[in-house]
Formats: sequence, C-alpha cells, structure tokens
Amino acid sequence: MSSGVPTIQIQEATASHSLGELGKARGLEIGCAFSGHADARYRRLLAHHSRLVVPEWQLKPRFLRPRRVSPYNFGPCDAIAGFAASNGMAFHGHTLFWHEEPIRWAHGKSFERVKSDYGGFIRDVMHHYPQAVSWDVFNEIVGEQEPLRDEFLISTFGLQFIDYCLRLARENSPTARLVINDYNLECSSDWSLPKQDHMLRLLDALRAIDSPLHAIGIQGHLSSVYRASAASTVRFIDRIADLGLDVFISELDVNDSTMPADIAVRDGEVAAYYEEFLTAVLSRRSVKRLVLWGISDFDNWIVRRQTQEKRRSGKARPALFDDQLQPKPAFDAVVRALESAPPR
Repeated sequence: MSSGVPTIQIQEATASHSLGELGKARGLEIGCAFSGHADARYRRLLAHHSRLVVPEWQLKPRFLRPRRVSPYNFGPCDAIAGFAASNGMAFHGHTLFWHEEPIRWAHGKSFERVKSDYGGFIRDVMHHYPQAVSWDVFNEIVGEQEPLRDEFLISTFGLQFIDYCLRLARENSPTARLVINDYNLECSSDWSLPKQDHMLRLLDALRAIDSPLHAIGIQGHLSSVYRASAASTVRFIDRIADLGLDVFISELDVNDSTMPADIAVRDGEVAAYYEEFLTAVLSRRSVKRLVLWGISDFDNWIVRRQTQEKRRSGKARPALFDDQLQPKPAFDAVVRALESAPPR
C-alpha cells in the first residue's frame, strides 16, 4: 500500500546496530509505527530495527467504519499486518476507541444498544486480527482538568463502558495484552500532574472491579514547547508498577518545532532530548516496550505537518534517521540509552 508520499531517491542506511536486537537483549520490545509506505528501502530499515509494527491511523474506528452502512475498510491495515507477518514482526492493534474521531453511529442512548453496536465493532475488528499480541483498547480518555474526557460514551456510561470494553477485549483475544494509552503524561507542565493522578484514580477504580488490564501506554511525544520531565515520568511509572501493571512508551518522537534552524545544532538537541528521557525511563524494569512513532524523517507525521505543533520555517527533523534513511545523532543517542538499560 502506498501512503501517497512520493518515492524519492535514497541511500541505504548504514547503522550497524539493530534497535530490535539491542532491546531483545534487555527484555525490551522495540516497535515502530508504520503508514504502509511502499518504498522497499524504507521497509527494510523498519524491518531491521523493529520487532513490532503499529498502524498509524489505519485501525482507528472512524477510518475503519465511518458509518453504520459502510463496509469495513480493512485493506490498508491488512497490508501493514501482512508486512509485519512477512518479516517476523509482532502486530499491535491501535486503537479500538479514540475520543477524537468517534464512530457516532455506535452512540446508543441505552447501554444495551451500546453493547450491541460498539461491542459488535470491537468483536469484528479483533476477530479480523487474531494475530495481534496487544491492543490499545482505549486511546486518550483521561483529561487534564476532568478525570475522564467529555466524550459521549465515556461521559454517559463512564466506568461501566470502560470495564465492558476491556472485558469484551479479553473475551475476544484471551492472550492479547490490553492497554490504555494516553498523551501528555510525561510533561513537566502543571497540567500533567493532575492528568497522571486522574489516570491513577481510573486504574484504582478498574482494579477494584477486577477489570482486565495489562499495561499503560505513555505516548512520549516529546515537545520542544511543553518540555518533558524525565523525573516526573519515572515517578509516575513507579506508581503504575505498584499497581502491578507494565508500562509501554508507546509513541516516542521529538518535535523540534522551536529548536534552532541550524541542522547540526538542532540534531544535537533532538539527540540529547531522546537520550535524557530514555535513559531515565528505561532504568525502570516495568517499562517493557518502546515504540517509535516513525523511525525516519522520510515518512513521519511531524514532517507531514499532521501535528498541531509545527515549525514555522524549515523541515522538521524529529526521527532517528533522516529523509535519506541515514542515521542521525538521535540514533546513536537511543543506542546508548538501550545499552545502559538494565535487563527485565
């Protein structure tokens, strides 16, 4: 499948280390988001470094089935899942619920209707991808100001809906690891701490009713505007571990929107940001997975300007490899962080 991004002439990457092998040696699963881009050299780079594939948007509910009468649009994600299988990579399902793009046709006024409609959607999707080793059952449901987001199903049915979806996911894939994934849990800004507390209160409530959950995804979109706090993130990871849950760093990248124009200087700052954050969080053995939200500038959502935080001038350089698939200082920084991580 092509993402629509034109193929350009690129050289083969020369990095000798495989991030996947470095992670495996420490009991850490290394993954990467993938748009399905058709370029063969880019695919080889991804397969060399990653042991797990995450579709960028191809499994989000409104992309899969925007209307009740629509057939499921499984084709683009099938291609990504096929790429994973052909390269011996695991497949992670992202995501069964996302507040930002709801499937309004499943917004029933009664909980029985919701179980029929949204539950049917979950069953269909999970049955289509039985090979998935894990699922983001929920993506971005915790608020900064409020405990849960003001989205119809969440605000109307609350914990009952969350518990129902988690139990249904376990029923339909008993061996898959179930995840609640969220963003801005790593920021040093004042509003990040209440969001951490809201997540922990949700986890306490789910634990009290024995709801099935295995891990929390801390997205890790490291912003140059809202700086991450490695120390705060580590404290949060420890509190999650105390609840018996694992942690996935689930969508890691560095947004260089306000960093210097000089490429060498900027690449150095990006690398330092990766290394500082990863060295801290990977020191915790409860962190079991690291997913890069794009391994290269060649095909990357920040470079495509699909994020709200955009550079005013010049092309973004957020990833470990440049748009010619050559390693940048960020790659070496991640290698050092992995090499210093304890086994788990």
